[in-house]
Amino acid sequence: MSESASFVDPAFLARFGLTRINAIDYFLHPLNPFRTKAKTSNEVLGMQGINIGTLMQWGTGARPGPLPLDQGEDEYRVALSRLTGEQYELLPMSTNIEGMTPQQMSALFTIRHVHRTSHNHTTVLGIYYILEGVIYKSPTVR
Repeated sequence: MSESASFVDPAFLARFGLTRINAIDYFLHPLNPFRTKAKTSNEVLGMQGINIGTLMQWGTGARPGPLPLDQGEDEYRVALSRLTGEQYELLPMSTNIEGMTPQQMSALFTIRHVHRTSHNHTTVLGIYYILEGVIYKSPTVR
């Protein structure tokens, strides 16, 4: 796949919009050519009804909901860290990128594809950006 390839799903965007709450779900779209064909930990959590949105709404046993977005994201990261295998992580929002307005920042999401072998050991397999609903693979520098 070329470094300039991209993916967009206008139907998803029209129906759900795109926020930090559903960015991982959007990335896991079955037609996204960048996603792995292997079953990911994100999909395992999804089958259990666990995603950032449900964690925000219901919380966890240790942190009852409703939770603010940052705590929902933290709990989702904790849930992913308990599983091994391929995973997609939504990286925290950058607060200061020179030349970008807060509105532009809210349209940018960074997804890291990792292979987790233990609670605290991951190997990065790729980095992706979603900018205004379009998914791009980050160029490699190796």
